[in-house]
Amino acid sequence: MTALLDLIPLIAFFIASKKFGLLAGAAAVLASTLIVYGIHLARQQWRLTKQQWVVLLLTILFCGATILLRDDLYLRWKTPIINLSFALALAVSALIGKPLMQPVAKDIFHFSPRGWQRLTLAWAAFFLLLAALHYWFGLYHYDASEQAKNLFIHFKSYGQLILMVFFLIAQGIVLRKHLKTEAQAPTESEPPEQPSKP
Repeated sequence: MTALLDLIPLIAFFIASKKFGLLAGAAAVLASTLIVYGIHLARQQWRLTKQQWVVLLLTILFCGATILLRDDLYLRWKTPIINLSFALALAVSALIGKPLMQPVAKDIFHFSPRGWQRLTLAWAAFFLLLAALHYWFGLYHYDASEQAKNLFIHFKSYGQLILMVFFLIAQGIVLRKHLKTEAQAPTESEPPEQPSKP
């Protein structure tokens, strides 16, 4: 449900940007994000995760600046900075021995501490790749031509989602032997098994 709700701002951005331009796209992202995160707040007992706070605050900052200053440069900087923030947070957490992917995926995978570190670093590298691609399409390769605008709109709207799907599928295939099954789930009467190393 959360993942589906998070798609709404991308859909709103795509429709508004294609019909009315990037400034309208920024307004659509801002409005839809506020609505979606209002729903998240209500569903999550009036709490947001750290990741959700980062996305919400940076969206308000960059989309607000885009609308107020009527310059889509700020909108084009938003996603690279969000992805870079995630990449840095994941990398640092792995390096200090508190991998952020462990609490997120502990019900899906069973790993040794080193395995959780590697998984977290893999996600950090993926978010770094997304940041680089968003920088390429939205800033480095962007020249305000219609072709450049369309490339940016299409990649931001669904290009990153396609990459995410492929990454998740590849991760599932590579790490399938570490997927948890019902038989591996610990019961109250028996201690959990030591996870195998990836």
